[in-house]
Amino acid sequence: MNTSVKSTLPRKDFTAITQLGLKALSLALTHADSLVPRLPEGMIELLSNDIEKLGKVVPGAKQARSEAVAATSAQNVTLERGYAQARQIRAALRRAHAPADVKRAYGVGQKVKKTNVRDVKVAIRQILDRAKEHPAEAASLGIQSKDLDGLAQALVEITNADAIQEQKRASAPLATQERNRMGHRILRAVGRIEGAGRMEFANDEATRASFEALSAGSRKKKRAAENGGEAAPSMGGPPS
Repeated sequence: MNTSVKSTLPRKDFTAITQLGLKALSLALTHADSLVPRLPEGMIELLSNDIEKLGKVVPGAKQARSEAVAATSAQNVTLERGYAQARQIRAALRRAHAPADVKRAYGVGQKVKKTNVRDVKVAIRQILDRAKEHPAEAASLGIQSKDLDGLAQALVEITNADAIQEQKRASAPLATQERNRMGHRILRAVGRIEGAGRMEFANDEATRASFEALSAGSRKKKRAAENGGEAAPSMGGPPS
């Protein structure tokens, strides 16, 4: 039997999953003596833990996604600043009619995608390296220490923002997957508890109905979809 738990988004929303889990847990605890032998070992305890944790994991997953978006925005701001500084220095070199080899050394003419971290960092480093190797040349072209300090600071900020953004982007899917797996585990436990109750109370209609109710909503929706939006009567019952 395949016991793996899916990490895809459950079809039910997490509020509904929590409510179902609580109902199933209550039934399982009430009829524990009868149901425990029919259930996987530790399932009731795991269900209880998952229900408790889901209330924390759901907002945690949302927060992780929000932080990833915020980190990307912060990274974009630093990229724009660094790109603008490098671009204006290169433009100034053109206007100063610097020799062709000097302009090449500063990266003049090279394409830089302003939203690409690698492109912008390469452009900044190229300017910083050339100016460091030829300080007199840089000064003669009007490049001052404050320009280079600004570029160096932009490089640090871009590097740091990129590291944070990558970490946030990596953690967001993990948080979401943990939430999804927890939801699927709860639904799986609900199904097992319902099945165990159906078998245990096959001849006790009143008690069995409590277990059948765990999937009653899903069955009604499925029958309604199959009948063009109108729920079909339950098996053995009179038409409504």
